[in-house]
Amino acid sequence: VTLAVSYERNLSNSHVTIDKSGIIARYARFEDYHDVIGERLKDLGEFVNQLGDSTTRSLWYVDTGPLLERDLAQRAGLGFAGKHTNLISRKLGNWIFLAEILTTLELEPDVPEKNRCGSCTRCITACPTNAITAPFRLDARRCISYLTIELKGAIPIEFRAAIGNRIYGCDDCLAVCPWNKFAREGSLMKEHARPDFGAVDLLELLAL
Repeated sequence: VTLAVSYERNLSNSHVTIDKSGIIARYARFEDYHDVIGERLKDLGEFVNQLGDSTTRSLWYVDTGPLLERDLAQRAGLGFAGKHTNLISRKLGNWIFLAEILTTLELEPDVPEKNRCGSCTRCITACPTNAITAPFRLDARRCISYLTIELKGAIPIEFRAAIGNRIYGCDDCLAVCPWNKFAREGSLMKEHARPDFGAVDLLELLAL
């Protein structure tokens, strides 16, 4: 069972231009989504078990296990992989978290979603570091999300100007997707928003 949780917050612009402020990717402007969504998944997992018999077992994941979440979501009809390699939902755009429940309960599968990018290449054009090297192909070594979150060590000099004042992640390829016109604010994450992460004082961070 695959699920999507919207983290759209009706922000007019994901970029912060205030002097001496840093940009944090939209998905990280909340309390830890693993914990927030995980609490709901526990309840849903128990509900799924109750639909079966005494032998029914279920496990839940929210970016917490070795699952190909995007591919499972596409096969379940939740959305399709865009040219930026992220999942796009026709109902929610691409501002979404993914989660899964693995269960022994037999359920009728939904119809897989087909790709609906068409000829659009906005995400490829928007990438500041040209990390999307071709449609549906991402060079993670150039991706600002990788460089500012996962890279161990110094960021290569060649990418520093393009990163600008982004300090955690990047939303550029997601923000330009035309499917976001269908995005709507999610009630689950809304109450866990961190407005103070909208514009982070760089001088304060340097003084830690």
